[in-house]
Amino acid sequence: MSRRRQTGGIDRILEKLERNVQNGSYYEAFQMYNSIYNRLMGERKLADGLRLLESGTLLFLAHGQEDNGTKLSIMLGDHLLTNHTSPSARLNDKLIEIIRKFGKNSDGRQRFIPKVFKWSKMYTEHGDPRIHRACAEMYLLETDYATCCTHCQYLDLDGVEFYSQTLIEVSRYRSLRSELGLIITWAVLQFLTLKRTEHARRVFKLYTSGHPQLTSPFPFQEPLLNFIQFFISAIDKQSPQLVKLLKDKYKKSLERDPCFNECIDKILWVYFKESTSAGPCMGGLGGLMQSLFGPPPADMDTSEATRTVSENTDLD
Repeated sequence: MSRRRQTGGIDRILEKLERNVQNGSYYEAFQMYNSIYNRLMGERKLADGLRLLESGTLLFLAHGQEDNGTKLSIMLGDHLLTNHTSPSARLNDKLIEIIRKFGKNSDGRQRFIPKVFKWSKMYTEHGDPRIHRACAEMYLLETDYATCCTHCQYLDLDGVEFYSQTLIEVSRYRSLRSELGLIITWAVLQFLTLKRTEHARRVFKLYTSGHPQLTSPFPFQEPLLNFIQFFISAIDKQSPQLVKLLKDKYKKSLERDPCFNECIDKILWVYFKESTSAGPCMGGLGGLMQSLFGPPPADMDTSEATRTVSENTDLD
C-alpha cells in the first residue's frame, strides 16, 4: 500500500470523527477514538495513532469537552513514553498547542504537562527548552510567577532575556525596594544548582542593567547583589574557599530566606563535591520568596505580564 493511500485512510477517519464531535455526539466520538486507536496500535501504525490522539485532544478541548480531551491527552502522553516517540518541531508544536488549550488550573493540564516533560527528558536533560518557554509564557500571563520561573530555569541562553524581564516585573509589582536583590539571588542560585553558569551570569547582568530602580553600577547598594557578583566570580575562579567565605560574610543577608543557604550547599557539591549540609536543595521557595512568587492579589493589573510575553515571544 502506498504512503499516499495510508495517509488518506487516517485522514478520512479523522474527518469522520470530527463530524461526530461537531454534531455533539461526544460520547460516541470518544468511544470511536479509543477503539480506532487500539486497532491502530494492534497494527503498529504508531504515526497514525499519534495523529489520532493529537487531533482528538485538540478537537474535544476546542468544543469545551475537557473531560474527554483530558482522557485522550493522557493516552497521548502514554503513547509518547511507551513508544519512545522521537521529538520533532511538528510534534512539539502540537504538544504546546494542547497545553495552551487546557483551562487554567485544569486537571488535564496538571496531568498532561508532567507526562510531556517525562517524555522530553528522554532526549534532553531538562526537557525541551521551547516547551518550557511556552509554559513559562502561559503561566506569566496567568500571573503564576512561581511556576513560570520554575520553567524559566530550563530555558536555553536565548530565553534568559525573557526570564530577566519576568523577574524585573515581579520585583517591581510584588516587592519592596529593599527586596530587589532577593528575586535575582534566588534565580542565580537556582541556575547554579543546575551548573548553568552562563545562564546565571547572563540573567544577573540583564536584571541589574535593565531594572529601572537599579541606577548605580557595581558595587550595588543592595548587599545581596554584591554577594551574587562576588559569588559568580568565585565559581569562575573554582574556589570553594571563597564561596564559603562569602557565605559567612553575607550571612545576615542570606538568612532573609532559608532556601539561599540550602542552594549554596548544593552548589558547593555540584561544582566542588563539597558540602556543609547533608540535605539537598529542593529548589523550593522560603517564606519571604513565597510571598513574592505566590498568588497575586485579585485586583492585580496583568497588562505588564501581557507586555512582557508579547515583547519576548519568538517561537517561530
